[in-house]
Amino acid sequence: MTSSPTSSDSSLEEEKFLKPEDVEECIPPKELEMMIEEKKVGTLDDFVTLRWYCMLVLLMAELTAFTATASSKVMVFAGATPTFNYVCDDAKKVKNTITVQTFGVLVGAAIFGQVSDTFGRRKALLISTLGNAIFNWISAYSPDLFYFMVWRTMAGVFTGGVTVVQMVFMVENIPRKDRMWIQNSITWSPNLILFPFVAWLCHDWRTMSVVIAAASIATFFAVFLLEEFPRWLIQKGRLDEARKSLIKIRKTDRLYDETFEKQLDEVLHVESEKHARSSKKSKKYTFIHLFCTWKMMAQSLTFVSGIMCTTFIVYSLMYNMEKLSGSLYWNLAIMGASRWIINILVSIADYRLPWFGRKMINQIAMVSTLLALFIMAVYLYFGYEGQVMAIGTVAAVAMCSQLFIAKYMMVNELYPTAVRNLAVSLVSTMSRIGSIFSPQLFYLSDYAEWIPYAVLLGCQFYDFIVLSIFLPETKGVVLENHLPPKNKRIFGKRA
Repeated sequence: MTSSPTSSDSSLEEEKFLKPEDVEECIPPKELEMMIEEKKVGTLDDFVTLRWYCMLVLLMAELTAFTATASSKVMVFAGATPTFNYVCDDAKKVKNTITVQTFGVLVGAAIFGQVSDTFGRRKALLISTLGNAIFNWISAYSPDLFYFMVWRTMAGVFTGGVTVVQMVFMVENIPRKDRMWIQNSITWSPNLILFPFVAWLCHDWRTMSVVIAAASIATFFAVFLLEEFPRWLIQKGRLDEARKSLIKIRKTDRLYDETFEKQLDEVLHVESEKHARSSKKSKKYTFIHLFCTWKMMAQSLTFVSGIMCTTFIVYSLMYNMEKLSGSLYWNLAIMGASRWIINILVSIADYRLPWFGRKMINQIAMVSTLLALFIMAVYLYFGYEGQVMAIGTVAAVAMCSQLFIAKYMMVNELYPTAVRNLAVSLVSTMSRIGSIFSPQLFYLSDYAEWIPYAVLLGCQFYDFIVLSIFLPETKGVVLENHLPPKNKRIFGKRA
């Protein structure tokens, strides 16, 4: 870690970094763009390297992934029919509490997206991990199903925050070329292998809740060791803090030398000009800005409806897993292993094949899921049962994991820094609508066993069509910092 700069250094920085009122004296926009393209000045991405600081970020990401996985999947075990001694029709009461708990996650995703963009990714993660720990610990001592639902719903609010902010924080702190393989390696999939084993060791939901609380505390301390990412600080105009943060990161990576601060000042000077030009007045962005152009509106609606379909498919199948043949623990572990293997294969293809992009990953996963759901629906329509259903469920959920990863990656790469976390928050929030109603889907099997799978088939087909039409490829794009100018927006145009 480095000591704070001297007063003379601070005054020098103030001279170099422009204020919004100085915007008229900036480098002309076209000249600025040419300088960046010709590499006369670098970009923030040049300072993001896969070294020691990034390793700390990845440690945080793994702890966060386990915490989020355990918090959101605990009801796969705790919600199984025998857990609360509810049987037959009364067992549906347990499933219905999952809907209420998931509503808490929806609320948290909406709240913490705004908190993250207003107060910073790091603060949002610290609050959400601490809150998740507190309420999971309290839920372990619930006297009955009602109080368990209440405390789990409160914990869900903070789980939503962890889920929303973690992805953005990690993506902003890893090199552009390494985003996909890292996201496929450190994700929910390997933790779906670990979590069933932990759940089996816990034996009951009370112990499991305490373990989740402990994991949240560990995540809190991991986040505490990290810096707020400089891109967000620059977007907020806090250039001096961004400079200090980048110097600390550089020293952690053991790459600091005498020339670094000069290079850093050049980059921050350019970024300050872009910031001054784009925001003469401080601007607070809201969800409305995700729909400020026709193009962004189409993309946002595609992401929202698509993620709702994906979540509905995954959680509907997972909350019905106790009815499949075999052990619930083994089925979930095999599902996690399958997802991770697919993630690794996709990561290798993404890294080595320039043409293998995010959109293609989505389309391949969707076609595979369509095939699995179609086979299961036909199998049940003709009255067959057996291992095919377990294999089909594992295959469908495993392929859907790629939809989560690729879609969230596209959201992070498509939207500018000013609203990036809002975009992730919106997508994550709306995804919870799918999971809210997923426990009830298999009530339709009271009429015919194949109907729920036919519904899921229709959802996946819709998602395939709209994604193919409205979303561009985002692989390798440079992260944008600012929204389109006002003269290109649907609302707020200048006269």
